[in-house]
Amino acid sequence: MTIKILDLFAGAGGLSLGFELVRDDSGNPVFELHKAVEIDKYACETLRKRHGTEKVIEGDLTKPEVHEQVIRECKGDVLIVVGGIPCQSFSLLGPRSGYGKQMEQFKQDRRDHLHKEFTKIVSELKPHIVVIENVKGILSKKDPEGNKIIDKIISDLEKSGYNFENNDGKKYIILNSADFGVPQKRERVILIGILRKWKDIKVPVIEPTHYDLNSTKEKADTKLLPYVNLYEAIGDLPKVEPKITKTGLTKNKWKVVEGHNTKVENGLDRTIFDKSKFEDHISKISESGKQFLCFVRPNGYEYLDHHTARGQQSSDIELFRNMNEGETAGDFINRNPKLARKLIKYNMDTFKDKYRKQKWDQPSTTVFAHLEKDGNRFIHPEQARTITPREAARMQSFPDDFVVCGSISKKFKQIGNSVPPLMSMNIAKNIARLMQ
Repeated sequence: MTIKILDLFAGAGGLSLGFELVRDDSGNPVFELHKAVEIDKYACETLRKRHGTEKVIEGDLTKPEVHEQVIRECKGDVLIVVGGIPCQSFSLLGPRSGYGKQMEQFKQDRRDHLHKEFTKIVSELKPHIVVIENVKGILSKKDPEGNKIIDKIISDLEKSGYNFENNDGKKYIILNSADFGVPQKRERVILIGILRKWKDIKVPVIEPTHYDLNSTKEKADTKLLPYVNLYEAIGDLPKVEPKITKTGLTKNKWKVVEGHNTKVENGLDRTIFDKSKFEDHISKISESGKQFLCFVRPNGYEYLDHHTARGQQSSDIELFRNMNEGETAGDFINRNPKLARKLIKYNMDTFKDKYRKQKWDQPSTTVFAHLEKDGNRFIHPEQARTITPREAARMQSFPDDFVVCGSISKKFKQIGNSVPPLMSMNIAKNIARLMQ
């Protein structure tokens, strides 16, 4: 019998996917998604494509009829409730920066109250385990009365009978996805609650599986593997080029560009996977990289999905070509101010990393949902373009057979908002030991 999970605010389902990938000693799945609840229609399409219609509840959890449906369809079946409570207003990269946003609107963001829906459902279902994931900004975010939201979440669930305390006396943990073999540095706050009536024990420690070779050399003699770098994670994917967009071009220039674009290989949403290139690549990389690629290329999946380059302005393509690996816009301005003035159209006073060229030999920087609008912080280390949805999915550790629905921008939004499944799987392994 598999242990059934309810995934609230599921997005594309990265958090519950990590649980579903855990296997017992006989190779059988330990966990199974029972229901996923999500409001975004494109994410729901993605969930249905993977799990089928019957497992997806599309709707707003603040509506009584949706809440009642969740309780009706989950009561008595679900032993684990997980959720990435919507976090845009908690994020230090988004509205909290104050850049182009009204701070009063940020202070009163309705999404700050969605944690109440989560705690209400948990209090009614009484699962054995609760797992919540969020951005680090939640640690400082306060409600209008000045109370920290994270304290409110923990307090409400403690009143419902859950223990969050670990051996260090803390009630939350901060995990970096790179510490678990994800080719991305991404710190997140994780809350794990255990129902006291079921087991009155401390929350287990989630031990890293990987380490940063550049900063913790003393760990080199342990069983930990070095971080997975970007080259290892996406270096096997075929070269694609961006088509040039019409922005800023005269009629005559656009006619020339239209002709150029017909010859550009910008990728297909689905193509046959090049196994020979993959095998050649995997033979050249570290054990960390090999294990990662075995994780993301399951069961000989024959396709490569969503490896398509988004269109770029000609000035951006020239900028990308001239930037060095690892450079931000600020670095480029200092190195080549004349060319920077010609190519960079944004005000760089606030964000010196509005553009960032990623590095092959390191994990990527934190992937986020702003990819929906542009990928300027995720410029390919070698090719003069921003990353493709499949590259973003690899950076998030989604298996290659995970198909994302919607336009290219909606794909980026779902991928950027997700919990890396490989990190989630490591949390789930610890919970499996408790459940068994």
